[in-house]
Amino acid sequence: MKFDLNGYDLDNLIKKLYLKKVTLYNIVKYSNEHISFEIDDKNEKKVKRYIANFKVKQSLNKFKRVPKLVATNVGILLGVFFGIIFSIFASNYIWQIRIYGTNELNNSDILEVLKDNGICVGKINRTTSEEIENILLHNYDRIAQVSVIKKGTAIIINLSEKLVYSEINYEPITAMFNGIVTDINIITGTSNVKIGDYVNIGDVLVLPFNINSNGEKVSVEPLAEIKGQIFIINKVKLNRIEYTLKRTGNSIKTYIYKLFDLKLFSGKSKNSFALFETVSYNENISRLIPFSRDVIVYYELATVETIHDFDVEKNNLMENSRSGAYNKLPAYTKMIDEKTEVSIFQDVMYATTTIIVEGIIND
Repeated sequence: MKFDLNGYDLDNLIKKLYLKKVTLYNIVKYSNEHISFEIDDKNEKKVKRYIANFKVKQSLNKFKRVPKLVATNVGILLGVFFGIIFSIFASNYIWQIRIYGTNELNNSDILEVLKDNGICVGKINRTTSEEIENILLHNYDRIAQVSVIKKGTAIIINLSEKLVYSEINYEPITAMFNGIVTDINIITGTSNVKIGDYVNIGDVLVLPFNINSNGEKVSVEPLAEIKGQIFIINKVKLNRIEYTLKRTGNSIKTYIYKLFDLKLFSGKSKNSFALFETVSYNENISRLIPFSRDVIVYYELATVETIHDFDVEKNNLMENSRSGAYNKLPAYTKMIDEKTEVSIFQDVMYATTTIIVEGIIND
């Protein structure tokens, strides 16, 4: 079930729902006053109690509208009926061929070999999995093992190529994020982790070798896709008392006069500032001859004390923490959970945002 909310204090609402153990999915924040998310149907009543004061656009589970569709949309039902008939007819055909495990071999060449043997997209599927395996083994000496699975209207081919010894020292595949491994798909190389392992950034996921039939290590370039729950953590802090340096408005200038880049003399002024910063630049004195001077400016600085009100700054600090966490998110991930916590210790306020997403962990 999806909710689309407009209103104020939406961050506080999300926090209340989290504390009530309501799991939110696919959270999208369009602005500080506009947010959408999805929930399990069992939490509908609990969520509605908390969103009474917000402008809500609610998308109900599509299955609750089925009776109405049955009663009022005869054309759609006929379309569904004929669609089922077509699906039964189309299920006898091949509509997809997927090939995994190729390295030196080319997927397009394999598809051409299959086509020459009457196996291609759009044709009736009469060839058994074992026959397809024998066709590939007969045409490619480089294939060490091959497995063919028919799944619906798709033919899925998993193969491994014969290993060629190499003295190249390949780099292992390492983790780019902290997280828990949930899926391992290795094409070449040896796994150094298992499903359920927690990994940190830089941990080795796949080693750059395979073990041959003699138990020997054969160096290979590791190719793999390791998926998992990725933990993105961003922490920001604010000191209650903060000291900064600012210019007072007082400055002193020193000049060094030059002719053809040769230093002639300088006009120095005594710098009596306890705290200062300098800015240097060059300016021409004459347009007829290369006569110029270097100018060094000393700006006096003073220490300024700022006392922050934590109650006032809290929301800004939380927003900075969340923004920093979202900037660290990898592409093509699925949101699982998000929370921001605030703590105060020894006159320092901390805001920590933790985002959990599903995605690819390896580089």
